[in-house]
Amino acid sequence: MTVLIVLVIVVIALSAFFAGVEAALFSIPQSKVHVFLEQKRRGAEALAKVKKNLPRAIMIIVVGNNAVNIAGSMFVGVVATRVFGDAVIGIVSAVVTLLIIIFGEILPKTIGENNADRISLMAAPLILFLQKVFFPVIWVFERLTRPFMKENATVSEEEIHVLSEIGHKEGSIEKDEKDIIQRVFTLNDITAEDIMTPRTVVTALQKDERLGDIKEVIFELNYSRIPVYEESLDDIVGICYRKQLLIALAKDEEDKKVEDFVQDVLYIDEDMRVDDLLQLFLSRREQIAIVKDKFDGTSGIVTLEDVLEQLVGEIVDEDDEVVDTRAFAESEGRKSRAHNHYEADTLENEKER
Repeated sequence: MTVLIVLVIVVIALSAFFAGVEAALFSIPQSKVHVFLEQKRRGAEALAKVKKNLPRAIMIIVVGNNAVNIAGSMFVGVVATRVFGDAVIGIVSAVVTLLIIIFGEILPKTIGENNADRISLMAAPLILFLQKVFFPVIWVFERLTRPFMKENATVSEEEIHVLSEIGHKEGSIEKDEKDIIQRVFTLNDITAEDIMTPRTVVTALQKDERLGDIKEVIFELNYSRIPVYEESLDDIVGICYRKQLLIALAKDEEDKKVEDFVQDVLYIDEDMRVDDLLQLFLSRREQIAIVKDKFDGTSGIVTLEDVLEQLVGEIVDEDDEVVDTRAFAESEGRKSRAHNHYEADTLENEKER
């Protein structure tokens, strides 16, 4: 009788171990594994190896769990027959099966899911050891299952979006943090044309102009970097810094021309994605670029601030007279069209009179 009880306890304990470890490995996210590695937690390296090839670990767990349940049930049946005879073998099998379901599957998986961190770290070294011991068995199963397996991304963009929403609702992520996380994924969906300042509202200087002739314009400028053109805005040759122009005027160098202060500038296409533009700005250490259209004309200008606004929202300082230059340009365009329409009607009426 004692042997039967001990055997049943061993079978349930081993089944519970495999079931709990399986639930823990599935529950712990890859991001948490990286945190453990940075914290140098005991068992973190083994856990990282297990998570890197999780199907192999699951094979060991499934084989071990089924071997314990099947072999254990057989031994329990043999011992029960010797103790009680053939008459009660059905009752013993039913009781053992019920105990395995409750204490060897349901309860351990609940515990494994709720204590995934600790259980995964403790069990990972043993799982790696079992993988080495039963490597021939794993090799066979991997060859059999390979046609049905495919690589999946560890974390998708949609999952991060949903997780940020859940984190905000649960209070672990602030609203501004959630907004920034979600805006990051929009950078590759918008282009330079979407965020640029249109050429119709761009302030620029002609390179042949004398500083003395445009000093009032320079004094009233609100921008630190001003595009410089040759004949028209389609021929922008670079930029100049307002600070340098002011210094020159302060030194009474009014005879100097704008072209004496021209600096090189970036040129980009309208369809350049904003995430690529951000990397370009950072790598070149630039803060402004000229946006060219498909005919190589100037479409507008875009700045590093325009890119950052896609992440943090509108950035407005005390010198900004127009917050949204694109909306302002569109508004001015509508006014211009209305004014032209009004002038046309007036001329028509004059002709009739």
